[in-house]
Amino acid sequence: MMREHSKRARSLGGWALLLLAVLAVPALSACGLWKSGAEQTVRSIDPPPSNLEEAWLQSTEEAALARGNEMITVYLLDRNGYLAPMSLRDERQPSSPSSAAEKAIAWMTADRRLADQLPPGFTAVLPEGTKVVSVQENAGERTISVDFASPFPGIPASRERKVVEALVWTLTELPGIDKVKLSIGGQPIRSLPSSGLPVDTVLTRGLGINLEKAQDVQPTRAMGVTLYFSSHSADGEGYFVPVTRLIERQSDPAKAALEQLIAGPRDTKAFKSALDSDVAIEKLGRLADTVNVALQDEGWAPRTPVSAEMMEALVLTLTEATGAPQVSVVMNGDDTFLDSEQRSYVQPVTRPAYVNALQR
Repeated sequence: MMREHSKRARSLGGWALLLLAVLAVPALSACGLWKSGAEQTVRSIDPPPSNLEEAWLQSTEEAALARGNEMITVYLLDRNGYLAPMSLRDERQPSSPSSAAEKAIAWMTADRRLADQLPPGFTAVLPEGTKVVSVQENAGERTISVDFASPFPGIPASRERKVVEALVWTLTELPGIDKVKLSIGGQPIRSLPSSGLPVDTVLTRGLGINLEKAQDVQPTRAMGVTLYFSSHSADGEGYFVPVTRLIERQSDPAKAALEQLIAGPRDTKAFKSALDSDVAIEKLGRLADTVNVALQDEGWAPRTPVSAEMMEALVLTLTEATGAPQVSVVMNGDDTFLDSEQRSYVQPVTRPAYVNALQR
């Protein structure tokens, strides 16, 4: 059940200069790979004990797996125009000729026949009429190549980047996939036709998602950190949205990401902050496959449940920033606390294999 999460940490690539040069059109950014002090090499990651993993599985996921159905995570547009991961139950028959990637792309394509399979208020990002010619996986290179039929349906310039982000982040949710290659009619996509933005032949999560416009950040000193903020559907169901924020480059991207998470969202209409602004970082480090974080919150009293939403946002953000699969948390020197859903943090907790399994 445990997914490989080394894919989630990415270094700042050649897109940095483009990021701030074309902010009128959302540009591509990258997140940094953080390594603490003595941890200068990436170590192999052993699967965590099953009891730690199970603590983070959502009830809908457990029910789906019990019935023999796996989940597929697809990035869809929410009612605020942000891409959000939605974990949908894969009900394909074992004999189905389509792959998980093809099923995901089908859900991402506007189609009235599939619309009722999506959570209410969420829409597909690919235009109607999008057709896939082939999907090929290269396990050795951890790469998936998708060739779309030509001509590709037209996309407004304001939506082109969203389409690329949704494809890359959806396809890199698949086990063993770190990199994505996109082509149309057998020809690699080298630029977006309406906006003119260049596209790398090999794409990773380093391009970011839901990019926030930079505020007084110099192009040569830019770095991206991806933060998880909470939002709510029209039906009141909570879900998390990843947002890539451009900030001044720092030596410790993981700490920078956590500081930005504490600072909270800029779009306060769409998101709410999961962490109180009074929370302070006492220590942050990594040992092997675990991020260790000690927080101080003067407003928190021992034996008082900590917000489950806060803990989930923290774990999602830190595992995304570092590539580590699990996080160990201490609050005011205490690791025996429970969250508001009665989950314990005595042991490190793993990133959930599936995020946002909303009702549909």
